[in-house]
Amino acid sequence: MSGLLCATCAVAAQQTDQEERDSIVAAVRSALEARDFEVLERMSQKFRIERQRTASGLWKLTMFHAGIRGAIADKTREGDAASTKLESEIKAWAALYPKSPVPITAMSAIHISRAWGIRGSGYASDVKPEAWKPFAQSVERARIVLEQGKATASVDPHWYEMMLLVAKAQGWEHERFNGLLNEALTREPLFYQTYFAALEYLLPKWHGDLREIEVFARDAVKRTSKTEGQGMYARIYWFASEAQFGNDLFTNSLARWPQMKAGFDDVIAKYPDSWNMSSYAKFACLAQDRATTAQLLKRVGVSGEPKAWPKGMLKACTDWAFAPASAPRKGERQ
Repeated sequence: MSGLLCATCAVAAQQTDQEERDSIVAAVRSALEARDFEVLERMSQKFRIERQRTASGLWKLTMFHAGIRGAIADKTREGDAASTKLESEIKAWAALYPKSPVPITAMSAIHISRAWGIRGSGYASDVKPEAWKPFAQSVERARIVLEQGKATASVDPHWYEMMLLVAKAQGWEHERFNGLLNEALTREPLFYQTYFAALEYLLPKWHGDLREIEVFARDAVKRTSKTEGQGMYARIYWFASEAQFGNDLFTNSLARWPQMKAGFDDVIAKYPDSWNMSSYAKFACLAQDRATTAQLLKRVGVSGEPKAWPKGMLKACTDWAFAPASAPRKGERQ
């Protein structure tokens, strides 16, 4: 039991941020596989109550739930028998710990995982007509589980994250969505995943548009500036790049590099982790800010964090940033 728990106790200085995240996810999955619900309860309570973060600033609670949801996704892909077995284990967890929020959100995650397994992750036009009804039914089961367990489970901000994912899947009206989001951020304004789940809803490929994303990012800064500075602006568009815009963030969205740069400055001032600096360098390169790209690559080392970069981009940006002085590319920032 203690061995599983202490898989998350490695000295931070001996781990990269990615290694720290991976160790938490692995410990959660090992404990779940072993049905060691006591360890899972200790971990979740510690991460939630103490609001512990990784070196890059991510909540360890997020990594905990990522471990649960990763195991659920694997079992869903394995088929109905594996998924049903895991569901029975989550029910056993709930029976042993009836006041725990985690089995409730985990049960909703099972239904969500099944729903997307039925629908697929592509555009609505590519979904088979016969898939829509079971998809909707599974999402509705997730909503019901969350609603019925709200009094117990909403002490964990992950409950709101899951409900926001339901809102996206069900296409809630903006007024209803905004009511849920405001409630979530009033209770816990610093849980990044709430913002990221809300952003998914606001993406143009779902239920929002570019203007709404920009307004949302600026409002997030207002809510969190006392502790995060301008950091949430950078984090929100960082996630938006991953979720939809990719390397075209500065051409296909309303992201403004001067404000995003100020946001990243605040992120690395508080969390001077190589993952954050590598990601900052990537966006500086995309924004054609050669001086900032070079400065960051010098700080983090040209090997940096390769996983923070799309394939081939680290070398291209390094070659460009440290190239001999020459006429800048059109629009390039010096």
